[in-house]
Amino acid sequence: MADNDQKITLTEVRGRLFELIFEMAEADSRALKEELEKGLQPEQEQKERRKHPRKNSFIHVDCSGNKCAFTDFIQNISDSGLYIETQMPLFPDQELSLTFSPPGAEDSVKIIGEIVRVDSRGIGVQFDELLGQDHQQI
Repeated sequence: MADNDQKITLTEVRGRLFELIFEMAEADSRALKEELEKGLQPEQEQKERRKHPRKNSFIHVDCSGNKCAFTDFIQNISDSGLYIETQMPLFPDQELSLTFSPPGAEDSVKIIGEIVRVDSRGIGVQFDELLGQDHQQI
């Protein structure tokens, strides 16, 4: 990214994009829309290819790892992993020990996972083993 691009705020970037789009001919606007939507397809295809579908949730989770321990909430979960919305400074490939109680479960789940994705809102964790049949209520 050029040094002068870093000085432009996101609001300014979006404003300029809107100006450019409004100045385009209709055919060019439609072509741009198609190209932008194509750019989103890999993410949508990835969601459809998931072996273990995610389920939205709001489950309290205790996490601990190398030099960190925190409590947050699971936003979605599957048999193979989960997503935690957190502001903790975490990185891919970190191992976490997770403890949580799924709704309706008598016992807590204790499982090890690895952070496979970090974004501005939280982390994606892949379990070392599948949750399996004992936790169908998730």
